[in-house]
Amino acid sequence: MTTIPAYSLKLQAQGRVVVPSDVRADLGVQEGDDLILLKEEGGYKLTSRRLLAEALYGSLKKEGLLADRDLTQELLDERRAEAQSKGW
Repeated sequence: MTTIPAYSLKLQAQGRVVVPSDVRADLGVQEGDDLILLKEEGGYKLTSRRLLAEALYGSLKKEGLLADRDLTQELLDERRAEAQSKGW
């Protein structure tokens, strides 16, 4: 049987919660970094912006939506085309 780590946290003044140091290390965050609290069926999930972005990018890549695409270049091309159509 696999044990899932659980942490008991206490809600402090102004809704503050202290995130344990090993969790901060796992998330790769430090003081001042943004965290994301995702509502899921049956509860919530705490993650970092970086981990969420990696998960989303990975899911898009798995679906073949990002195969050999340069999204930055595509956006730049779209913006240039839009500017040209407006005569800028």
